[in-house]
Formats: sequence, C-alpha cells, structure tokens
Amino acid sequence: MPSIVQFFHPGGEHSPDSYSKTYKKWNDSDHKRKYIKSKGNYIENDVKKEGELLFWCEWEPPSNVEKINPTNKKFQYENYPQYLHTPVLPSMEKIKKEYQGKNYQNSDPFVFGDCFKYSICRMDKKPKLKALENGSLILFGSRVNHRFVIDTIFVIKSSKEYYVPLDDSLKNMGLYFDIVLNMACHEEENIEYIKRRLYFGATFDKQINGMYSYVPAMKYEGKKTGFSRIVMPDDFYEDKNKKLNKYFSKWSKEKGIIHEENFTGAKITSNVKDEDIKCFWDYLKEIIPKDLVLGINFEIPKTGSDNKN
Repeated sequence: MPSIVQFFHPGGEHSPDSYSKTYKKWNDSDHKRKYIKSKGNYIENDVKKEGELLFWCEWEPPSNVEKINPTNKKFQYENYPQYLHTPVLPSMEKIKKEYQGKNYQNSDPFVFGDCFKYSICRMDKKPKLKALENGSLILFGSRVNHRFVIDTIFVIKSSKEYYVPLDDSLKNMGLYFDIVLNMACHEEENIEYIKRRLYFGATFDKQINGMYSYVPAMKYEGKKTGFSRIVMPDDFYEDKNKKLNKYFSKWSKEKGIIHEENFTGAKITSNVKDEDIKCFWDYLKEIIPKDLVLGINFEIPKTGSDNKN
C-alpha cells in the first residue's frame, strides 16, 4: 500500500552572491530554497493554462537575482521571499568541465521538465524512502518560524531503480542526468553499488487515483511580489483533524504558538488507503490561498543561458 511522507528539507532562502548582488552562482554549500520566476503550465479552476509563474522550489544551479518588493502582509508563521531568481544554466561544455565531479549541489525534488522527479535526498539514511509505492504522497517542505511550510506536493506515478555509481541506462534522462544525478553521485564512484530509486511525479494529464503533483504558484503580472510557502492552518492541529494531522511529526503549543518538532528528516506513514491519501490531497488543495494557482511543470533553462558563462 502507498504512504504519506512529511519531508523536511532545509528552509533557508538563497541570496545573491556578495560580489554581484544580481547573480547566484551554482551552490556548493548547504541546500536552500529559491523563489523562482519561470514559464510553465498551471491549473486554475481545474483548467490547464500556460504563462509565467512565481513559486518556491529547489534550484541549485545558477540564477539571476532581483530584489523583491516587500509585502505588507505579515502573519504569524509566514515567511516571505526577499529575492526573485530566474534560473540559468552554463553551457554543457562548462557543466561537464567545471562542475561535475566537484562539490556542487543537485536539485531534489526537481520540478522542471515534463514531470516532477525525486531521486536522492535522504534515501540512504531512510531506506523506506527507496520503497514508496505508486500513489504515495510526499509533502516537501521546511520548518520555518516554528511550523512546517510546504513548497512541493509530489504524487508518485511510477519509479525505477538505479545504482550508484551511475550506469549508462540513465543517460537517456538528458539534462536531468547532467545537472542532478551526475552532480549528486560523483563522490561515490569508488565504492560498492548503492541502490536508490528515481520517482516520477503524476501529472495533470497522467494522474493517479485522481491526483497529480504541483507547487503553489502565483501568476506573474509584471510585479516582483512574493508569497509565503504554504502554512498548515491552526485548526489542522486540532483533534477534529486528527485523521489528517496524524501524518505529521509531533508538535506542541506554547504561548499560543504551535511548534513542529522536526527540522530535518521525514515522517513516513506506510500502508495508507488510497481514499485516505486522496482525502489529504483534496484538503491541501482547499487550503491553498485563492490568489494562487497550481504549477504543474516548468521550463528547464537552456544551456548557455548563463551570462556568466
């Protein structure tokens, strides 16, 4: 049976490089999130549309950076972006010559291209993450201002096993192989095989059990404005919602503030019925603010689009 996973990844926001202020080089330090502008498809009122979108995600390759307009909205727990990143990529020659085989970060989950992908993060520390069944729901997020905030809703459509060191069977993954898999797996070239699993997210056109993967997004209309990653409402933690909040890590309430206990790791609830997963997925759609849409896929930047190339 499938699972529901509350997945904690680092919650900090990338800022531009100090020497530039308008550019962020390929990250060679700890993972962080970026608030991104990109063309893509989205769902609005259950209709598929296309346009430029703003959204939170992990993009560790380079980006051009702009300071964002401050927001007047500031509620408890929320955390608004300070910068707007436009993803770029060096030439393929430079990627293979200067980045691969060195300590540069991969992006996982990867929300660009034809479908979302998840292939590496925490799998070796939590082997259950290598055995998630189709129809499982992964909530990728972070603890920010005491609470779990969501950036990616990932529904597993299918998967394939792969091994590290990488073999030629994965090279048909194209650019994903070069900027994600090959970035993350070079350090283990001289050790025995490690088994991992590459998950492919359900899409709006190829759903599973009436579900698909998405990121909360805002339509870009010329204004450099931001929104907070999605915070679970206060009543989510009340007993009336225990059928849903049982899938989350432990929390406590002190001085009126709800504190999630986890900073990293994953809370994995196995053997969840399909209808219970769909119920949770439906609930998540309902709490997305009405001024946001559901981003379902995004363009991968062209190689050579990096003006620092």
